[in-house]
Amino acid sequence: MSVNYDLYETPDLAKRGEEQPLHARVVLKGSYTAEEFVEQVTALQHMPHAQVVGIIEAISKELRHLLLKGFSVELGDIGYFSLSLSVDKKVKEAKELRSPSISLKDINFRVNRQFKKDIESGLELRRYHSPFRVKNPLPEEKCLQRLERFLKEHPCINRQDYALLVGKTKTQALQDINAFIEQGVLKKYGVGRSVVYIKV
Repeated sequence: MSVNYDLYETPDLAKRGEEQPLHARVVLKGSYTAEEFVEQVTALQHMPHAQVVGIIEAISKELRHLLLKGFSVELGDIGYFSLSLSVDKKVKEAKELRSPSISLKDINFRVNRQFKKDIESGLELRRYHSPFRVKNPLPEEKCLQRLERFLKEHPCINRQDYALLVGKTKTQALQDINAFIEQGVLKKYGVGRSVVYIKV
């Protein structure tokens, strides 16, 4: 099995009009939901479905518990989870600091070196011209047609899947999605990285 990639133009952030080097990105073949991942593990590892679900829930619960106690957590040979914090930009000196000025910035994941090496050594890359890589984005009407076809077969869509579906950047995809929400076509569900969009 190979991993497909395509070459994309790097945005000219400085807006100098200079030709930018190309960068490579993986062309996703799809994505696995949590339930599909459980089914995959169940089938290939010959484990009972309920046991796999229980193990994942137990790991998730204990990971939250330990992170909330201030620990860094190593998950098997995959990598490490830890918290990072942010400070209110108004704070200039430590004596001005108050607890509300400190908040969670992110949950970091640092991949285990050996896990990365294992992926790297088994990685077979194949150049693939993505049908979604287009210089001229699809008009809104065509995007809406593709979205409606997708939602007939799937209960929801996220920003990344929509971007791939219509061949737009994540920023362009979010602009489209917000427009569809305003038009009453889509409704936002969830928070943070769990946000998905469902048909109204």
